[in-house]
Amino acid sequence: MTTTRGALVSTAVLALAACDNSGFDLGFPAEKTNTVVAIAFLDRDGSRTITLPTDTTFAGARIALLQRGSGDTLRTVLTDTRGVARFTNVTLGDYRIAVAPGSIGDSLQVAGIDSANIRVARANDTTIVVVRLSYPEVTLRQARALPPGRRVFVRGIILAGVQSFRDTTSHAADSSGAIRMTRVVLRGGLTGNTPGDSVSALGYTSSRLGQPTLDQAIISRFGTRPPPLPSIIGSGTAATASGGTLDAALVQVVSAIISDTVTVTPDFKVVASDGSGSFTVILDANINFVRSIFRLGRPMSVRGVLVPDGQGGWSLKPREVADAVVF
Repeated sequence: MTTTRGALVSTAVLALAACDNSGFDLGFPAEKTNTVVAIAFLDRDGSRTITLPTDTTFAGARIALLQRGSGDTLRTVLTDTRGVARFTNVTLGDYRIAVAPGSIGDSLQVAGIDSANIRVARANDTTIVVVRLSYPEVTLRQARALPPGRRVFVRGIILAGVQSFRDTTSHAADSSGAIRMTRVVLRGGLTGNTPGDSVSALGYTSSRLGQPTLDQAIISRFGTRPPPLPSIIGSGTAATASGGTLDAALVQVVSAIISDTVTVTPDFKVVASDGSGSFTVILDANINFVRSIFRLGRPMSVRGVLVPDGQGGWSLKPREVADAVVF
């Protein structure tokens, strides 16, 4: 008889068997011994489940079988090239599965064990446990505060798609704040991401133009939601991103009067004010704006994401033609 614990176990066995190219049987037929099998996989897209072909098995993780209650380590086994650690001749009783942190490296962590506490209650039984390894998952506020070079997962909602801007950036937000993602790559053959997409992103904490970013961000999309709504702010607030607290955020300025325009090859810059201070709008060359409509003295309403200019100020970048309306 073979037992599994949790819905993820069945998925893991089937999925990891599909990953295996060596003919090794991950179906785990009943054995004439009490056996505990731990399967370790690296969650590369942050989905918290096994996703093929993105996720991979993990070799070299030191799995410990501990006596539940006392915490005594009975045995340790390294996962093989298929991510499998096998404990045979396990006596009946209650146990706990753990992973030695040093065996998975400094950048990874144990993100979940589907059934860390197990009971071997029958003879000739095989108990399967799935260990999910992952990079640390942090909020966007936490990511912004980390030192450069940390590889982390973030989750959030897309504010601006990578296809909008020529510098391969995308913006995302969660309940803690917003961040700009740079040198973006999209998983799953996507050619763009849409405001409202629910995503995870794996990248390195970094900075650009004086503000925190998530660099070399690899984005995975898990679902879609209605497009997020911008925060309505004054033009003076937009110019400073409210002292930097709105960096990368989605905002809207209404009834601003255009006072200047200039081509900054290949983009187009518009300066305007609603009376609270002048701010700059950058019309990205990737978007087919009709630049001739942005004439001096005309009022406009514009929404987009706030991007630092590297000199202590911020510009607002519309994401599409409909984001900038001139009256």
